[in-house]
Amino acid sequence: MSNVISIVIATKKYSKNLLRTINSINNQLFLPKEIIIVSSERILQKININKKIIYKSFTSKIKNQVFQRNIAIKNISKETNLILQLDDRIILYNNCLYELNKFWKKRNKNIIGVGLNQINKFKDRGLFNKLIYNFNLKGKVLSNGINIDYSNVKKDIEVMWLKGGLSSWRIKKNKNIKGRIYPIKKWSVFEDVEFSLRKNKKQKLFVSHKARARVIERNQKLNINDLIYRGSIYTFSQKKIVKKYFQNTTLFFLTVPFLIFLSLILSIFTLNFSKFIYNYGRLKGFFKIDFN
Repeated sequence: MSNVISIVIATKKYSKNLLRTINSINNQLFLPKEIIIVSSERILQKININKKIIYKSFTSKIKNQVFQRNIAIKNISKETNLILQLDDRIILYNNCLYELNKFWKKRNKNIIGVGLNQINKFKDRGLFNKLIYNFNLKGKVLSNGINIDYSNVKKDIEVMWLKGGLSSWRIKKNKNIKGRIYPIKKWSVFEDVEFSLRKNKKQKLFVSHKARARVIERNQKLNINDLIYRGSIYTFSQKKIVKKYFQNTTLFFLTVPFLIFLSLILSIFTLNFSKFIYNYGRLKGFFKIDFN
């Protein structure tokens, strides 16, 4: 029996990337029951949805993707048993949902989440992540809080974390998915890692290598204050993850400052000004007490 999939998309506003995401869903071999879009700005333009798919749209006063996803999840159809969370710049291969459905049907009920296989490598991962990417650590969260990317995998793999905008979740065994927190209103960094670690305690997470998707790269704009904030909050949130789930921050303080400093030096030699500012923010994050 096929699964009933509801697709949830959190977005800031109507965009060409959002339309490309919708078009890739419309062209699927296996269609979802519904698409639910929650935007922080009201979408006035018409969005063409496949007539076989139910379309729902909501506006959120809070510009936070986790808060927006919670709105969508509260409004899913009762028949839904799988939620697929997508960012607003994801292109699904035509057989992506077919393969995702097939993967879920073959697996046991101990699996709580399945990620899509991002075929283009994640360019923003840190220096250490790049250095050890080819080791057998894809999808792991190390005890110093570094989460290892799992882009373009060649086989199904069990992982410790799933990317928030490329992940599907079993809803009936995951009722408290409606209670996902959004502690940082501007940017919910590490929320996907923390949510995954909570679920991974008793149930398993996988990535289906045949359920392939591509992420549209963002146009990077230089904003010094935003880069410092993002860097600071990243280190702060990483530190909280280590303290809560690994309960020992020694390795974090021994390795992470060194890696950030190394990346900062490298950004000077490569004349990467935005990376330099971001790493400066990351160093500041060690001294932050609270961001709320």
